[in-house]
Amino acid sequence: MKNPILKLCVYGVVAGSAIAFQPSPTLARPTSSKALPPLNMAIEVVDASYNLAIGTLGVGLVGGVLEDLKNDAGKKLPTAKLFGGIALLFTIFAAFIAFQTTTLRFTFDDDSFALQKAGGASFENVVVGGENKWAYKSFQNYDFLPSSSFPILVYFREDQTPVEAREEAPIVVDDLVGQVHFFPAIANTQQLTDGFAKHNCAKL
Repeated sequence: MKNPILKLCVYGVVAGSAIAFQPSPTLARPTSSKALPPLNMAIEVVDASYNLAIGTLGVGLVGGVLEDLKNDAGKKLPTAKLFGGIALLFTIFAAFIAFQTTTLRFTFDDDSFALQKAGGASFENVVVGGENKWAYKSFQNYDFLPSSSFPILVYFREDQTPVEAREEAPIVVDDLVGQVHFFPAIANTQQLTDGFAKHNCAKL
């Protein structure tokens, strides 16, 4: 698919599923104070990126324009309801992505990659349990989907999650062993790439 709008339509649905697999800040249970990093531990916070929210909103706006197209008789085309639904869906989705971008942050510390609230608080993963924090040594692979030049999802696989707690992923990227995670690309993906490389995270 060479058309970026078409790509966003397809992967937007997947991104919605990925978000559903991850805890919302309003629903997450705070972890205990022992999960806080030592005071002398360096923490790198990845900058937020609203590119995905803006792109999703753009699809919604295009849908709105197409919904309003009329024929020579001044009546809307038969596709009006379809494009109207797309406009509504993607506009709401864009607002949700913008909310996630504002309230969540990816971080790198001395030994782990984590997803935290913007204020620095940690929370549990509601799918597999445990804190949203993974040791670099547990990484089996990471990537960006559909590509690093057009990132909509951040993907990685780790073997830190206990076998009994692992869940099947909606998308198969590799055949390695471990728990798969998908997050919407709500952060600067170049900084994420640099951070993964800097901390020697495994990649195929």
